[in-house]
Amino acid sequence: MTSAVDVAIVGGGPAGAATAIRLARLGYMVTVLERHTAPRWRACGVFTSPLVRQRLADLGFTQPEIDALQQPIHRMELTSTSGVSCALEYRRGLACGFDRVALDAALLGHAERAGAQVLRGCVVRTVDLSPGAAEVATSSLAGDGGDKFVRARVVIGADGGGSRVARAAGVFTERNWLGRSGITFHVQDSEPRSSGPAIGRFLFGRGWYLGIAPVPGDRRNLGIVVPAKRLTEGVSSVVAATAGTAVRPLDEPQVAGRLEHHVSRASGNGWLLVGDAIEFIDPLTGEGLHRALVTAEFGAGAVDKWLSGDREALSDYDRRVRSRFRSKNVFSFVLQAFIADPRILDYSLRRLDRRVSLRDELTAVLADQARATRALDPRFLARLLAP
Repeated sequence: MTSAVDVAIVGGGPAGAATAIRLARLGYMVTVLERHTAPRWRACGVFTSPLVRQRLADLGFTQPEIDALQQPIHRMELTSTSGVSCALEYRRGLACGFDRVALDAALLGHAERAGAQVLRGCVVRTVDLSPGAAEVATSSLAGDGGDKFVRARVVIGADGGGSRVARAAGVFTERNWLGRSGITFHVQDSEPRSSGPAIGRFLFGRGWYLGIAPVPGDRRNLGIVVPAKRLTEGVSSVVAATAGTAVRPLDEPQVAGRLEHHVSRASGNGWLLVGDAIEFIDPLTGEGLHRALVTAEFGAGAVDKWLSGDREALSDYDRRVRSRFRSKNVFSFVLQAFIADPRILDYSLRRLDRRVSLRDELTAVLADQARATRALDPRFLARLLAP
């Protein structure tokens, strides 16, 4: 069986669903190919920028919907295993800890109500990006029926690291400088949480760190980042060594064996990538969800222009995405250098603890409320590192 649409989106996570919402609203025939029959917990980010609330509102979410999906976070405590600490305050809007299973389901629901077709339990077998004849071959996760083919004027890869669309386009790279892996799961709060904002935490050890983000349902999401080679110890051993032996996961810990990935281009003739399918460096900056929604907006606009006859629109998208996130990527690598050396980390935390202006600037950059070039400015680094 073969169907023809304007846009086929591989992957129904936040980036794919948000792109589908925007394109369906513009009147395009959009099909989302989602592998799972229903959203489920997986290795993904839950902590994110205050700006995500407004981006969800732009997609049609009501305030009660947004409130139910996220836990406001007013403070992020940073602590090293040697006991040095400081706290970042979110003074320009509270950060968020999302219930990702509920958020993913809500985004797909909005996509369907906007007019997009969402094919759940749909396994993508092959992707052919031949100009003018792009085609995605799929089969049912349940195994019923033969292969089905979706022909599209544009194919969008929203399928994360190792994207099939990126591989079909020949733009996926093996670059992996940091060599990190992640483990993530939820635990129950020891006491019921009040209705107000909560506190998030980062604990930095030698070669690893642990992020703790409050989420709805009186739960906390734990994200552990370690050198990939430590996975050979076993997941339970890594969890015990970093989060403690008393930790009791509420769900099966999910593993991201390779956190970092990149592509050489984000778009080409008849295809483009959004969200984590473009690149991902490390969850320390908590920008995955925000970046997914930003690239969905950029991507939908580019596809609209391209389908309307602007042959430069997809190339412009690649340049726009690169420009938008280039400085933040550099900033992410600089942060990695700081946390890699316990002495530099402790010194920086002490300096941040004593200087409110430095903390506020860093918080704004981490929350995408200020350009990362501010924190990369030599004058900022001099104020941070000077005795």
